[in-house]
Amino acid sequence: MAPPSSRGTRAVRVTAADVAAASGVSRATVSYVLNDTPGQTIPETTRRRVMQAAADLGYVPSVHARALASGSTGIVVIDTSTIPHGELVANATRALSRALVERGYVPVVNQYTGADAGGEVLVALAERLRPEVVLALGDLDPALVARLEGMGVARVVAASSQDHIGVMATLQVAHLAEHGHRSLVYVAPPEPELAGLSELRLAAARAEATARGVALTAIPLAEQEPLAAELVRLRAAGATAVAAYNDEVAVGVLGAARRAGIAVPVELAVIGIDDLPLARRTHPQLTTVSQSDGDHPQIGPEQIDAVLAGEQPILPPVRPRVVVRGSV
Repeated sequence: MAPPSSRGTRAVRVTAADVAAASGVSRATVSYVLNDTPGQTIPETTRRRVMQAAADLGYVPSVHARALASGSTGIVVIDTSTIPHGELVANATRALSRALVERGYVPVVNQYTGADAGGEVLVALAERLRPEVVLALGDLDPALVARLEGMGVARVVAASSQDHIGVMATLQVAHLAEHGHRSLVYVAPPEPELAGLSELRLAAARAEATARGVALTAIPLAEQEPLAAELVRLRAAGATAVAAYNDEVAVGVLGAARRAGIAVPVELAVIGIDDLPLARRTHPQLTTVSQSDGDHPQIGPEQIDAVLAGEQPILPPVRPRVVVRGSV
């Protein structure tokens, strides 16, 4: 059986009416068969004929039709638009998506981090996909939450907390100060979308430095050659340690220090944040701040089940800790 014709390069959507015409039954019968509607007695030969016609035509029920038939789309939008992308977020999103699929849901990830006033991309996803749940891995504006709920999203949940962001930078400065460093450099990420979080970490680092009587200078991460020159200048001015925004920035600092001929950690200590796998692959291995005291995910099976049940998940406490390696 040939598929429906195309107009230009865009195929015409196959409808339930097409399946009904191809199988010689009514649209109601097609609906009963495809939705496995309880209480309807459909001869097995008719059922097979409808299913075969649907398969031959490549029929895919629309989200809206499925929602009307079952009262549920089974879609969960995972929103990561308000948190920095990286290996940790990718791993968390992958694990969360897998857990949702195992529970019979369809995960859709929103990673858009542009000029998104009012969460318009998230609103557009909600309008077009009719998700049952919007699960944010960062913070959501209360007005946006109310707007999504007004559109019919049954549950809008922020399943993570960013309260520990400043704590991690505080631990960096405290660790360096306790190792005798009195003049520090904070190296910020170059990405504009990370500026807000970077400012939170920098503010916490400055407060801790002030409390301990330690000098702190902030610079942005640059290409290797200009960063190397800047490290030479700061080293000559007395700086002996770098607190990097995260491990990826710290790796850039390690490379620039090597280019500049600055020995780490003898002449310059370097500490990151996140404890990514790459922190164990650098030379020297990177001292960093881990976001947890173990391997337990922020959003585990209990939290996922709570979200799907319409409850606010109880998140495990975040206990950042310094992981000491060879760069400090």
